[in-house]
Amino acid sequence: MNQIARAPSGCRVGASHHRSKLTSEQVAEIRAIYETGGKGYGFLAEVYKCGASTVRDIVQYRTRFAG
Repeated sequence: MNQIARAPSGCRVGASHHRSKLTSEQVAEIRAIYETGGKGYGFLAEVYKCGASTVRDIVQYRTRFAG
């Protein structure tokens, strides 16, 4: 059975959140690609079909801390 990730407040977080568009694997891929210096926010946003600000927040660890 899959474990549902929850914040200390009890709210769902990460890929288990009902509005999540990216899996934890995709978040790890985005960080890895960005950290190698290969691609920017805009390119990654197009590839993963999300906003550039979402990619920025992921690579700067503003969101998806564990994923």
